[in-house]
Amino acid sequence: MSKKEILATSEQESGGLVEEIGELKEILRDVARKLTRLETQVKRGVISAGSKTSDIPRGADVNKPANLSAATVLEVYEELRLQAKNGNEEEVRKKLLAMSATDLNLMCCELGMPPSSKNPSRKKMFELIIGRIKQSLRLSRHIDRQTL
Repeated sequence: MSKKEILATSEQESGGLVEEIGELKEILRDVARKLTRLETQVKRGVISAGSKTSDIPRGADVNKPANLSAATVLEVYEELRLQAKNGNEEEVRKKLLAMSATDLNLMCCELGMPPSSKNPSRKKMFELIIGRIKQSLRLSRHIDRQTL
């Protein structure tokens, strides 16, 4: 074999290898696209399944009118805060869980914690109110509110 023949054969082989590499890259891109699609479908399924197993009940209270008025919200909050102060935190949680989403939303707004979205979840509002109660208890540990 001459030098020219060896170079021609190596060029043909390398050209063939480049084509195979290109085909393999295209196959890998297809696989990556399909994996991404499957991954997003699984995440959607897990998120929707995870939200159904929440400990906060989801009733059909979206259309339910608010039981509380803006004036009574602060009274209810004060009752909940006093119960939590007396160590009845589980009862406070039960009462908040029994409230409708519109009542929770109204309470959040009246306490100066407007939810971050138009349709906040019950869980988020519940956590905001519990957080505000705990914050109030920490701040007023040594202060009597009646004397203020």
